[in-house]
Amino acid sequence: MTKFPDGGKRPAILAQKPATTTPAFDVAGLGMQMALRQIGFDARTSVPAARPVAAPQKPVPDRALRHRDWLLAVGERQRSLSPIAGDIPRMRDLPGKDFLDHFYAPGRPVVMEGAIADWPALSRWTPDYLRKAIGSAPVECQVGRNANPDYELHKDTHKQTMPFDRFMDLIAPGGAANDAYITAYNSGANAAAFAPLFADVRPITPYLTPANGMLWVGPAGTFTPLHFDLTNNLLVQAIGVKRLHLVPPSETRYLAHNRHVFSDVHDITSPDHLARHPDARNARRFEVELRPGDMLYIPVGWWHQVLSLEFSVMLTYTNFLWPNDAFETFPSQ
Repeated sequence: MTKFPDGGKRPAILAQKPATTTPAFDVAGLGMQMALRQIGFDARTSVPAARPVAAPQKPVPDRALRHRDWLLAVGERQRSLSPIAGDIPRMRDLPGKDFLDHFYAPGRPVVMEGAIADWPALSRWTPDYLRKAIGSAPVECQVGRNANPDYELHKDTHKQTMPFDRFMDLIAPGGAANDAYITAYNSGANAAAFAPLFADVRPITPYLTPANGMLWVGPAGTFTPLHFDLTNNLLVQAIGVKRLHLVPPSETRYLAHNRHVFSDVHDITSPDHLARHPDARNARRFEVELRPGDMLYIPVGWWHQVLSLEFSVMLTYTNFLWPNDAFETFPSQ
């Protein structure tokens, strides 16, 4: 579902309903550390080649910035004229070539349904099954997030290691909770503990090279605030339901982007946060619900925030068949 700004501050955008699921695609878009782990980079042993020192860049004139923002706004308005180009479709049986041509290369999000229907994980990965499969193996998780509004920016300070069954006890009480979460950031440390689970998944050969996904495990209420990633990501929902809000890169000027890949808006659905950052009301956004068996392709640079509506297990993949190395040229300042 597309969310549109009001107040007449921008040219009108045609409202689009979510694309209906089609039986087949009919042809006539986690951070640098996630990506580095996925390709086997180890900061403790790998030394990057020295790069020449770049000359200081001149400040960009305000006029150039206004022209850039105008071009981005015009492009977004053009895309909104089409229910295909201007929305996030849900597809079935999407061949790899069509995914590349119509989504990966153009940088357009898409939800793919039914592509992992043969995964035993879809029926097996209940909390009880996970407890038995992993037991008391030590796992790294994020704990104490509620005490820090910048818990994502300060992920390292929230890392804890505990037996998996103790983590499950921690998240077991009913009601929404965001204080404890196993995220993709913890995937490197958890490879051994979670290895038994990957017997329950199957390769996604139309889009990915062989590699295990990065697991997210948490209760209802876990929330990842508004940010973009430095890689193209494929989110694969195995258990539970997540609600995502996505914002195109063209809307960045509305999102108070002052720190790394994060927006100071934090939650683009929150009246309190929007009151502090009223420009964010003008950003065009999309709402997507990921249900068990759904996959969502999020192109590099697309803003998104994620809320778990139920106990949830999701995997993130960055090992696409095509280049996925934008993080290498991300400006350090």
